[in-house]
Amino acid sequence: MSEKIEILAFFLLLAMLLASGIAVPAAGAGGGIDLDRYVVPDLKENESIETIAVSGVLTLQPEWDGSGTTGIPFGSIIVHTADGRTLVFDKDGNHLLSISDDLSAKVPTPGGVEKPCTWLHQLPNDSRVYHRDNGNFVLDTAGNLILTVINEHPPSDEDPITINITSPGEGAECWIDVVPPHIIVSVEVHAPLGVRSVNILSGTEGIRCGNGTEFACFVSVFPGENAITVVAWDNRRHRAEKTVNVTVHIGIPSPPAIVVSGRVTDIDGSPVPGASVRFESVLTLDGEPLLVTTATEDDGGYLIEGAPGYRQTITVEKEGYSPLRREVVFENLTNELDLELEPLPRTAPGFGPAVGVLSLTEALLLIGRKRW
Repeated sequence: MSEKIEILAFFLLLAMLLASGIAVPAAGAGGGIDLDRYVVPDLKENESIETIAVSGVLTLQPEWDGSGTTGIPFGSIIVHTADGRTLVFDKDGNHLLSISDDLSAKVPTPGGVEKPCTWLHQLPNDSRVYHRDNGNFVLDTAGNLILTVINEHPPSDEDPITINITSPGEGAECWIDVVPPHIIVSVEVHAPLGVRSVNILSGTEGIRCGNGTEFACFVSVFPGENAITVVAWDNRRHRAEKTVNVTVHIGIPSPPAIVVSGRVTDIDGSPVPGASVRFESVLTLDGEPLLVTTATEDDGGYLIEGAPGYRQTITVEKEGYSPLRREVVFENLTNELDLELEPLPRTAPGFGPAVGVLSLTEALLLIGRKRW
């Protein structure tokens, strides 16, 4: 291979390809490539070589002189062992490096996860990658084998994909006044091998939502019960799905039904039992006001349930007290509100209005008799 080959600084995620079977040409594909002719030599591991940690990706170098810890020669063979090491051999199987994956630097990948830098490699821009069994073979344009990567990690027996549908929640009721009806489905996906693709199915319709780890998509729905299913694949073609059931109503949402509790007292703080408490909503039904009424208990306590809407006109009445009328805008579905009544002014015993009129009449008659 020419010494003038230019190494371009782009990262080929061989570990992701190796773990996934991402669409790379296999044996017999890609212009008739026969991978059987690329035989991996006997690898002679030297246990006396010290296991080290590296801070950068392994880079193919056309003029490798054996110095440094991240440069490797063309034709190298990289083995990711089951015990978390990365071993580097030359094309003849001679052991060059032993690297700890756990102790080496981590690099973020486009799939939203971090990988040890030992699992990423710099390659010539015109390289071609072919997959067979547990190995990846990297060839140049002339068909020369320039890198072999072998993965000895056993496949995972468990589904590594986690799907969290953040909205809507299970059993949610959605009110929609748009045509055609649709809702926004928000999803978080975690896949250790990286997210390959995500689809959302609703009824007979399916939409693609890309391969992000967090996203929100518009999903078509219909009136009534809807089952919305999120299906995700990782880069090893593992599949996972999660479904939420929602009820869709067409029209403007009904007002919330609020609950209000509290006590009715006089200005001295004494309870006022038997007072009438009425909540009247600003909303109406067929032109009639929506009312909820109750009466206070012996301790002055009251409970209003199912009052429609947050804005209410409150009226409290009790004989011997001035009527109370207040407009209140509540902020929560469950609220507390104490109310205070002011007693009516009392007249002195024996000096009511009728008695006062009668006394005045007698006084006038008495004065008239004296004058006569």
